[in-house]
Amino acid sequence: MKRTSDTAPREFQTAYRYGDILYVPHFRNTSVFVGPGYPRFTKQRFSEEELARLGATKEKHPLWPRGTYGIVDDVKL
Repeated sequence: MKRTSDTAPREFQTAYRYGDILYVPHFRNTSVFVGPGYPRFTKQRFSEEELARLGATKEKHPLWPRGTYGIVDDVKL
């Protein structure tokens, strides 16, 4: 039996790799990038400019659709 997550539509989106960590767009706002465990285990979030300034590498990955204007807060989901 296929899970819904296996068939959900995906689109290639910009993500950034900094060291061994992949930062992806937040699901509410594509201008905010977060790493694994956000917000439960880490509150760290970055803008595209901050990641570029740190020397992160830009990559494209197939991700579920994200929002473009939502408010991002550090509330645990």
